[in-house]
Amino acid sequence: MSSTNDFGENISLAVKVLRETYKNLNMLFNEMDIIGKEKGFISLHPKFLRWKSDSYEDGWLLSNFIKVYQMEGDSAGNEHVPDLKDGDVYVVEVDLDGEEGYPEITLSRFHFDLSKWERMPAISDHWLFHNPYRLENHFNIEEANGIWRSTTKQKSINRYWGLKRSIGKSIPLTSVCDSASIKTKIFESLLELPES
Repeated sequence: MSSTNDFGENISLAVKVLRETYKNLNMLFNEMDIIGKEKGFISLHPKFLRWKSDSYEDGWLLSNFIKVYQMEGDSAGNEHVPDLKDGDVYVVEVDLDGEEGYPEITLSRFHFDLSKWERMPAISDHWLFHNPYRLENHFNIEEANGIWRSTTKQKSINRYWGLKRSIGKSIPLTSVCDSASIKTKIFESLLELPES
């Protein structure tokens, strides 16, 4: 077999692996919504948030997915977004690249001034929940003992929908492999995150 055929087979195999990964992620997200609801979490969007771009080849491949939740409870009193609940926003970010080149899940608690929200997040509002641990020009970011803390700089609070601070930690994606681990490693871990 020629090396040209080997290269072609490698590309086809990579696409096949990626499709299988997407299929598994879809099952994970569906199961997360079911288990989350049992634990009192409400999904703020039926689909995952993501960044996609036709201009940048990094945006051709979906490798980062975000699910956004709140706990059942009283209304936040926001007339623009009546379904918004009072309390923190919980974020589950699946990153196939990961920080160390290994797929990971970042679990976060976001504290917003919810009166600043004018609508629920759309699929393309991925940046709102992706950036706080990454953009130092908008956030004061620190990490200690595996816990990330991000405080929004005053100049960026309105841009980031009233986000005051976020706190999170990462776990290996492969550690979540069934309903029991979704319950304990995702939803119970979200509730165990410190307030600040």
